[in-house]
Amino acid sequence: MKKLAFSLIALLTAQLAYNQVITKITQSPNNLLLLGVVESIWADAASSGWPNTPDLTNALNAIEAELVFVDDTVSGAIDANGNPTWQDACEPIVNDLTGKIAVAYRSFCWHDIKAYYAQQAGAIGLILINRDPGPFAMGGSTYASSITIPVVSIGSEEGDALKDFIAMGGVHAFIGTKIGLNANDLGTSAADIVMAPHQAFPGFLAQNGTEFQLNLGLYAFNPGSNDQNGATVSVDVTYNGSSVYANTSAPLNFAAPVGVLVDTIYSDLGTFAPSTWNAGVYNIEYRVNLANDDDTSDNVFNTSFSINSSVFANSRVDSFNKPISSTAYSLNESTTLYDDWESCIVFQNANASRGTAKGMTFSCAPVNGFMSNEVIELRAYKWNDSFSDLSLMNPTFNNIPQVGDAFYYYPDETQNGTNVYVEFETPFTLDDNQRYLFCIYNASDELRLGYDVALDYTATINQYLQPINPVKVLPAGQSAQWYWAGFGFDATPSISVNIDDNTVGVYTNDFLEKTDFPYPNPAVNMLNIPLKKVIKGNVKIDVLDLSGKLVLSETKVLTEQNLKLNVASIKNGTYLFNLIYADGIKDSFKVSINR
Repeated sequence: MKKLAFSLIALLTAQLAYNQVITKITQSPNNLLLLGVVESIWADAASSGWPNTPDLTNALNAIEAELVFVDDTVSGAIDANGNPTWQDACEPIVNDLTGKIAVAYRSFCWHDIKAYYAQQAGAIGLILINRDPGPFAMGGSTYASSITIPVVSIGSEEGDALKDFIAMGGVHAFIGTKIGLNANDLGTSAADIVMAPHQAFPGFLAQNGTEFQLNLGLYAFNPGSNDQNGATVSVDVTYNGSSVYANTSAPLNFAAPVGVLVDTIYSDLGTFAPSTWNAGVYNIEYRVNLANDDDTSDNVFNTSFSINSSVFANSRVDSFNKPISSTAYSLNESTTLYDDWESCIVFQNANASRGTAKGMTFSCAPVNGFMSNEVIELRAYKWNDSFSDLSLMNPTFNNIPQVGDAFYYYPDETQNGTNVYVEFETPFTLDDNQRYLFCIYNASDELRLGYDVALDYTATINQYLQPINPVKVLPAGQSAQWYWAGFGFDATPSISVNIDDNTVGVYTNDFLEKTDFPYPNPAVNMLNIPLKKVIKGNVKIDVLDLSGKLVLSETKVLTEQNLKLNVASIKNGTYLFNLIYADGIKDSFKVSINR
């Protein structure tokens, strides 16, 4: 995982030292569809802790060669991720990789060990395939000073697409900077587009364009060897497949690179502030428009955000507005031991008093394969330290009284990577314009917290100048340390906050969606059932197993917004819950019981 470090805001200028390192499939004789740039992360010296790994921002250090899977002699076994253990480079490699780019699976040993063994076998570079979607940050200290080859990571989906064709032979890749690689080549990147400030936002706090605005813009750059004149950039915001906002820049002129300095231009593409925000998903598509561009793989970028009934999140969310995690992080304790750490997201809104913070959704993964009886704590703080934005100072964390908490005990490993929703012990009404920290507190050495590394907030934070994902760590025997930029702008905690609307009846507002499902699922002892509408009177609950046998029947009086049902008497398994309300309306759903 990434090592903790301060991330200082850096406002972009007209000309930058270009540091985009790409992994590009340049030959694939058995499948031409694989040609092009693959999303990757480069293990640079600063982030990996490997001081002698090549600087790939220098074009002289670029490599291109055939891809070959490693073979480390551990034959016949498949690891917990479903990958061959003899292709994870956790043992000395026996096949000759001289002049090749080695390929290995992430597996369960440190990345520097893999790089060292690949290097010893003659490889000029290494590509690591993740066990999850999306690339990952690399590290490890056993052979840190010995690594002299470039190492990159790619996601499991890209690895799955490549692996059979790598085995056939003839697949080549380029790893290095794009400067001068092509004659005509404009582009942008995920870090250079301005996204929505949040990926999911409650609609009752975004009733119109005055309450919630979308600033749009991007940085475009010219790594190609030729000057480029008359290019444009554009944006198109769509809702339900129809364009609701579009804008194109005036013609732009880019100079050719000078060394590692690449001409970079920011284009303000206006503000989208509709008279009404509708519930649903808005898509933002950015384009860099250059005729005869030699490499269009970095010309189009899409991002989206959700306006919904009650969910606030900075990570991507799925169709149920649950946070998406593409990886999971734990602290690197190879040099420093930590007692605990907290992963947080920041919430602040001028109309926050319309809402009540009810609970949080998060996910965890095991460090060593075990999760049973491990504990996670939810914490909410008021962030009272005074600062307007990030333009003048790094924010402090000296005045953060706690206002909410809850605990969750993992029953076992079946919830590995699964979203869990937990309510605060005492939900609390939010205050207008007050900054809050919603945090997952982890004192366990056995749990990693879910993160989304498919987003990069760099340009977005430069636009809005507000922190989004602080991290607190407590080194053993020392005082707590806060990092306002967390693990970096490209690592977003997969955390969401459920905020109920105080201004209307429970779940009757126009933003009602399919986010309001029984929780937790799987349940342990107590099941919470959000009511989709307010119906006074009794509700009958019949619980049936999958053979149709009635295992529990209760009648309850509806007195609050959540119906609570004790399921402690039910054995582990999946059950059908049938509800019959006083007005004759029926509802049914499936829930798993797992202790």
